[in-house]
Amino acid sequence: MDIIKQTITIQNKLGLHTRATIKLVELVNDFDAKITIRHHDKQADADSVLGLLVLETCYGQEIEIIATGNEAQQAMSAVTQLIEDKFLEEE
Repeated sequence: MDIIKQTITIQNKLGLHTRATIKLVELVNDFDAKITIRHHDKQADADSVLGLLVLETCYGQEIEIIATGNEAQQAMSAVTQLIEDKFLEEE
């Protein structure tokens, strides 16, 4: 099974707060893939709102996204696009 990794910078001003985290969880649940997010020495499955909130990510910080599974590439593309689009939030 392929493992895809990518590092990306959080673009939205509030970081991975509750609304952004819910959008991310809903997105990853659309794919046959396991997505893990790493921030410093912490990591969480991207299908867990609480786990993602515990990462305490803020604007400008880098996270590593790890994707595995049948749709890993599609999931990685969708997740990075959501982050680059600032979780579709008004700023």
